[in-house]
Amino acid sequence: MIGTTEMIVIGIVVIVLLFGAAKVPQLARSLGQAMGEFKKAKREAELSYKKLEESIIDSEEEIPKARVKAAAKAKGEGVNIKEVAAFMGIDTEGKTEDELKEEIQAKLETSSKSE
Repeated sequence: MIGTTEMIVIGIVVIVLLFGAAKVPQLARSLGQAMGEFKKAKREAELSYKKLEESIIDSEEEIPKARVKAAAKAKGEGVNIKEVAAFMGIDTEGKTEDELKEEIQAKLETSSKSE
C-alpha cells in the first residue's frame, strides 16, 4: 500500500512535471496570496458581524428608554411628544401630537409582542 508520505512525494513530482520547476515557486506564492486574501475577508466579515450584533443590542436598549418616556407622558409628566417620537425613530415632520401618540403606541405594542 502507498502511504501518506509517498502520496505527497508523488503529488510534488506530478506538479513539477506539469508546471515545470520554474513555475512551482510562482504557484506557491500565488497560493499564499490567495490564503492571505481569504483570511483578510474572513476578518472583515467577523468585524461586520460584530458591528451588526452591537447595533442590534443598542437598539434593544433604546426601547425601554422610550417606554419610560412614554409612560411619563401618560402620567402627565412634562415630556415632549416629538422628542419621544424622534427618539423611537418616528418621523415627526408635519404630524400632530395625536398622530405621533398613535404611532408611538403602535410601535410600543409591536415591540411588546416581539418580546
